[in-house]
Amino acid sequence: MLDQNVLSIDAPHQPRLDNFVVGDNVELLKNLLSDAEGFCGMWIYGEEASGRSHLLQGRYSEGLEQGKNCFFISCADLASASEQTLQQAFRPALESSAGLEQRRKVLVVVDDAQGLKANTSAEELLMALYNHMEAIEGTLLITHNQSALLENFNLADLNSRMRSLSHYQIVPLDDKGKARVLRLRAEERGYHLSESVLEYWLRRGPRQLQVLLKDLEKLDYATLQHKRMLTVPLLKEVLGY
Repeated sequence: MLDQNVLSIDAPHQPRLDNFVVGDNVELLKNLLSDAEGFCGMWIYGEEASGRSHLLQGRYSEGLEQGKNCFFISCADLASASEQTLQQAFRPALESSAGLEQRRKVLVVVDDAQGLKANTSAEELLMALYNHMEAIEGTLLITHNQSALLENFNLADLNSRMRSLSHYQIVPLDDKGKARVLRLRAEERGYHLSESVLEYWLRRGPRQLQVLLKDLEKLDYATLQHKRMLTVPLLKEVLGY
């Protein structure tokens, strides 16, 4: 059979709470969904591709659906940003209403906060955001690649504020959890991953989830290009193991 040219029309993966594979992070998810009175601040950390950004993007989306006043600040590219860019990133959240009717309805997510380290202006804005959220009794969710106890911001007061937040480390998924992630991603694309394929793949393949997901893209393309079901022989042919 001749190979077919393939034009991908798949919608990008949409991180949601209902497609987050919980694994051993039940307590984290439970507290993330809590709607207790007063200020709520959480510092969520984990290794790359641990799911921390997925989790908070899902919480942000759910907050919007619940009618909360939500803001998402992605810090990955803010480390070397100009003062104007930083102000634009933080201003909407800093200007969120402090009126009584808005309390517990303001949710701010600060993703990849390690991108702010050693940037004086960025650290001052994060400090201001903490103070603002505490004053209006909102919810502040921060992700990072390590515990705030190990982080050392230049702004001393920021260190103390960040270390006062409730800390949760994302527990990495075991093979069963990784299989669940791969199966969900495949189902989003309209096909099924058999147990035999998953068992072989996780026994012979890499352990890092981000690599597995990249390999899934290759396999997805191959099934469309060759118009073949995903089998162990095709996996061997495409991935080489």
